Amino acid sequence: MGFDPVAVQTAVRLEADLRDRWRREWGLLMDLAVWGEMRSTQIGLSGKLRKRVLDFGERLRAYGSDRSWIPHPREQIKHALSTSLQTREALEKVGEVVGQFSDGADLAALRALWAALSTALLADIVMREGRLVRLLNQQYQEEV
Repeated sequence: MGFDPVAVQTAVRLEADLRDRWRREWGLLMDLAVWGEMRSTQIGLSGKLRKRVLDFGERLRAYGSDRSWIPHPREQIKHALSTSLQTREALEKVGEVVGQFSDGADLAALRALWAALSTALLADIVMREGRLVRLLNQQYQEEV
């Protein structure tokens, strides 16, 4: 028996309003990373933050991308799980850098935005990964 196409699409597709929300929030985060006033005793931390936020944006884009071009449902699920893992890793890297700043007029805004974005995104990742793993396990059980 094959995958239920509706269940697969529900598990791999990000709702448009949620994707748009995260895109806007990432844009605000990038704006703070580039133009925000934040200080640290660590030289080069601002550049590192910009690089990590840009990488995070690329991972976030992949996480929310359309997978309908992938012909087999199992491959769509595997792709979604892969981008989920990469997004988690990018989340951790940005969080580490954000935590290393010590002062600045925009530091509180950066931390508040980051806390809200990362918490909501991680909750979605955990929920979505659970669905994806259940689909794969269900398929495996049917094949055995």
